Amino acid sequence: MAALAGGGLAVLVLLAEPLIAQQLTEGPIGTIRKEVYLKNTVRNRAPWVWVYTGQPGYREEIHTIWSHDDQVRGYGDSPTKPHRRVSHDDGKTWSPLTPLPPILTTGEKSAIIDWKFCGIYDPTSQRHVDLSIHHVRDMRQGPPRRIYNHALIRLSADGGKTFGPPEMLRYEAGRDFSPETVLDPDYLHNNTGYPGQSIFRHSNGSLIIPVTNVKIPADVEDKPVGRTVWPEKGGIGSLCYIGRWNKASKAYDWKAGTPVWLSRDDAFNGLLEADVAELGDGRVLIVWRVTKNGKEKPAYKYFAVSDDGGLTFSEPRVFRYSDGSNFFSSSTFHRLFRSSKTGKLYWIGNILPQHTTIPGHPRYPLVIAEIDEQTLGLKKETVTEIDTRHPGEGERLQLSNFWVIESQAEQNLEIYLTRLHENPDELYTANVYRYTVTFR
Repeated sequence: MAALAGGGLAVLVLLAEPLIAQQLTEGPIGTIRKEVYLKNTVRNRAPWVWVYTGQPGYREEIHTIWSHDDQVRGYGDSPTKPHRRVSHDDGKTWSPLTPLPPILTTGEKSAIIDWKFCGIYDPTSQRHVDLSIHHVRDMRQGPPRRIYNHALIRLSADGGKTFGPPEMLRYEAGRDFSPETVLDPDYLHNNTGYPGQSIFRHSNGSLIIPVTNVKIPADVEDKPVGRTVWPEKGGIGSLCYIGRWNKASKAYDWKAGTPVWLSRDDAFNGLLEADVAELGDGRVLIVWRVTKNGKEKPAYKYFAVSDDGGLTFSEPRVFRYSDGSNFFSSSTFHRLFRSSKTGKLYWIGNILPQHTTIPGHPRYPLVIAEIDEQTLGLKKETVTEIDTRHPGEGERLQLSNFWVIESQAEQNLEIYLTRLHENPDELYTANVYRYTVTFR
């Protein structure tokens, strides 16, 4: 046993076999190396690692712990005990882990999360730009909880050492974000938006931030299904915020695009967790996950394209293979990634071997595939398995909710992922793994 800070005891846990220190696999894309990055040491307490980039050489990691502790009051699972470390040589050496203020704040009938999703360095502004979700779980009306999301931007002019006050991104009137307004209905119900896990810098110099859970036009019919309380009526759309640096004001001028959406017949709670990328011709590709409405309906990802830098998009369509055939993908996290080494655009996510009746499962295998930038589909012959479920692991294994970064010298893709339910009996008895993709 190991001692915990505060005098408690941490029970060391043997995880489901195989626990792989390092494993190499080959695929059409290249070589995948899997290794334990941060080992679980306490039962039902899963470590998590979020990774962010910055100016050349800069890496930032935030380490947290996840558990079921906050489920007791109906708040849902939440990141706790955040610690931060920084590298200025692309991860070769690191500063000590230092504690951060709590990400989660709980009240008598509410829980608030201010969670940094991603960060980049913009050479135009010479600023580090951080994107956070301000996430309110409201229990004042009793269960089920109401959920309200807003997107916050923070800027750093000193290399990420300190950040200025948060700026809420907005597409309509309503109360601005402040500690005093977080439970004000005029704040909660306006400018809602769930940001994706990326800030994208377009070749035209603008920053693009995709969000979901935004309002669609009031004259469009939207009927929440059953006891659905999130999103609220009308909150099923997606748009992008476009930011341009204003040298005079030393701030970004943000413009909200026009929302697109799917009806709840196809997407139970609207378009979810968007990611964007620039195509070779300058157009912007956006891809969403959705939660299918009904066991017998197929589970797909959806996509759309913008010709004006992300302000307007085509109607969402099913994301397919480049030959026009469909693939199944549960309602899970995904990312778009363009390799500096190959110049090619890739999609990372879960592709299922067959139809699923459960919208959010299974969450394996995790794959990477090249996108055909003419057809805007995945090249089937490039699909490469990153990881999948192994004997002895839980049926609800989660190879989702990962962070990605590109190593600057080798130009390899690195994926950081906590393999929830690798222990079949304990969701949060799990390790953090790093997968390194070396492209051909």
